[in-house]
Amino acid sequence: MPERDREHPGERPTGEIRREGVAVSAGIAIGRAFLVGRDLIKEPRYHVEADDVDSEVARLRKAIASSDKQLAKIKSKLAEEEASSDFHIITAHQLMLHDEHLVDATIGYIKDELINAEWALTKAVGDIRGVFDAIEDDYFRERRSDVDFVGERVLRNLLGKETGPLKPPPDAIVVAYDLSPADTAQLHKHAVAGLITDAGGKTSHTAIIARAHELPAVVGLEDITELVLDDDLLIVDGGAGVVIVNPTPTTVGQYRDQQRKQVALEEQLLGNKDLPATTTDGVTVQLYANIDGPDEIDGALEHGAVGIGLYRTEYLFMVGDQVPDEETHYKTAVEVLERMAGRPVTMRTFDLGADKLAKFLEEAALDEANPALGLRSIRLCLADLGQGLFRTQLRGLLRASAHGPLRIMFPMISGVAELRAAMAVLDEVKRELRASKVPFDEHIKVGIMIEMPAAAVIADLLAKETAFFSIGTNDLIQYTMAVDRVNELVSYLYEPLHPALLRLVRDTAIAAHAAGIPVSLCGEMAADPLVAPVLLGLGITELSMSAVSIPEVKGLVRASRMSELQALVARVVSLPTAEEIRAAVAGYMAGVTAGVAGK
Repeated sequence: MPERDREHPGERPTGEIRREGVAVSAGIAIGRAFLVGRDLIKEPRYHVEADDVDSEVARLRKAIASSDKQLAKIKSKLAEEEASSDFHIITAHQLMLHDEHLVDATIGYIKDELINAEWALTKAVGDIRGVFDAIEDDYFRERRSDVDFVGERVLRNLLGKETGPLKPPPDAIVVAYDLSPADTAQLHKHAVAGLITDAGGKTSHTAIIARAHELPAVVGLEDITELVLDDDLLIVDGGAGVVIVNPTPTTVGQYRDQQRKQVALEEQLLGNKDLPATTTDGVTVQLYANIDGPDEIDGALEHGAVGIGLYRTEYLFMVGDQVPDEETHYKTAVEVLERMAGRPVTMRTFDLGADKLAKFLEEAALDEANPALGLRSIRLCLADLGQGLFRTQLRGLLRASAHGPLRIMFPMISGVAELRAAMAVLDEVKRELRASKVPFDEHIKVGIMIEMPAAAVIADLLAKETAFFSIGTNDLIQYTMAVDRVNELVSYLYEPLHPALLRLVRDTAIAAHAAGIPVSLCGEMAADPLVAPVLLGLGITELSMSAVSIPEVKGLVRASRMSELQALVARVVSLPTAEEIRAAVAGYMAGVTAGVAGK
């Protein structure tokens, strides 16, 4: 998306200007504005002769093919960088390029109204945008921008316009109405300081990618592109959702101080990476990292992870055009084990379906009214569509287990029958390997994720047939509260301190301890400084989280007393609302956090 040429507007407020938007990616950025925009290409509009229809359709198809190649090139670079979440967004744009609602509708306009391809494309995109505009759900309304980005790319290719990536200077703050995923995914390579946009919300692609690359960002500012000029000095407070245009020297000084304090605190916390996460009364907590690929291992170790608590193996299916074979699973797992140098690694079998798509699922064209409750995760592994891939993955992982402390974990187990079905497949694969005299760890630990209320309620039964539990609270909250966590209209219900959820976690921990098996927690709750202490008090002493969160959580652990946390939890689990629980925990933690910096 090229830089937009702007002339100085006639009037705008003088002095320091403050605007509030949606805080989507924490951190403070101070830099000069780099404005970008759609460039509002004016498409030519004219009628064509009937004999020219075929040539207009051919022009359209050529522009679509060029757009597809451009996106494939971007996707290839992202795959090399192992940027999995960005990769999927580009894949979605490629699918849109060939959607009948766009292609057939555009061709229909060319044929029926005898108009040029550019005009027809604009009409088709407008029709689709109108459908999205009529949807009240914020998440789906935000997907309207994807249609615009795809339409713009095809239009640029029809007109022969440049479609190259943004190239902002280092330390710039990118200012836009909105940003395409292709642009946002590559901005971090230019060392930009931050992002601000008129449009977007917490579920927009700009927000998702900014968080992934730790770029301070504020979105939903509505008119920031009309207010800011190129090279204006800006301050972005991504944690508070505040943007300051042309700040005074005093304000800049204040935010520089905040920046320094944040950096100093981060460095101080990183200083504890080699210290044990042990409470003041001697209870050691194991802090693991959640990762998607081998490229994240260095970061995990630098932040003090003592192992990998969740390796998302579905990443291998999602970042390439080829379904991973046994050798790919084997080599990837061995690389992780070798780089972890004897530290434990827990690999979850592929958790695909719902919002996590792979090429073979796209080709299967599953038509599910509610994919989150459909053929996903272990259900897919056990179905005809996925069982061959499941067996292939298990062979690779089992072979790799001969090289280090690897554990296998099945996701989204709903009950004992499902667990037994998965174990039966694993046992068959083990027999095949033994028959072929292929070495593997005969004592490999196999566990399950507790992600559904059904599993939590019968945790005592499941504990008798598995080696360990890992509580996946992202889905457990969603299924317990019947709330779509990306739907802004009901996001207030996505509450990790809801009494029902705390009781499910407590009962799962009790069942695990009674059976003598380990229990960990690998959802976002583990990384929340206000929630992690509650988890410890509930009996969860193994936490797995994004690596950047480990130092802060470790600081809290080292400043806490386990006996006091247990007493706190004994009080709060009887409180009737999440608000009351949160207030009680915050009051207690206010005293604890004073000691974090020194721990």
